[in-house]
Amino acid sequence: MLLSFTKALPKPHAFACQTRTFINLTGTASPKDVQHYVLKKRIRGTPQEVYEVVSEVSKYSEFIPYCTESFVNFRDENNKPREAGLRVGFQQYDEKFVCKVECKELSDLVKTVSADTLSHNLFHVLNSKWIITAHPGRPDCTEVELLLNFHFKSRLYASVASLFARSVTELILKAFDRRVYHMKKNGYIASKSIK
Repeated sequence: MLLSFTKALPKPHAFACQTRTFINLTGTASPKDVQHYVLKKRIRGTPQEVYEVVSEVSKYSEFIPYCTESFVNFRDENNKPREAGLRVGFQQYDEKFVCKVECKELSDLVKTVSADTLSHNLFHVLNSKWIITAHPGRPDCTEVELLLNFHFKSRLYASVASLFARSVTELILKAFDRRVYHMKKNGYIASKSIK
């Protein structure tokens, strides 16, 4: 099982002296604090099977750690989410946010699911894009790339996120892998043959 994780780092400015504190609680986060991540994973299942699980936001609370509620406010003509949200809780943290969602089946081999936050209480920026493509050598596997950008308004949340982002996102990708496997095994998602 392949799982890779990359944090996209901004290019340093010439002659700039940068310092970073462990946790800076003063004021709000600055625009330079946007965190960018690219995560890649091979998931057992066809692109259609993976797309069915990733696009159905209303079911996230059933299998994603720390997701206590998931819902869809509006759906498109293909019954895919157009506006959806999550409630995430861990110890004293409990936050709810809503995103505009766009689900696209570009072909049998490539699908995308994008989300941009509409609630601005917690984030300056929160967007994600799933790129789901057929594995070049294995018809029973899919290559998944998750592009994640976020910028918390709170410096505390930004500091906590920078400490735990890698482990939490790896945990979430593994949860998607397990969900696809179990949904496929129990016949809850329909497979579409790749041409």
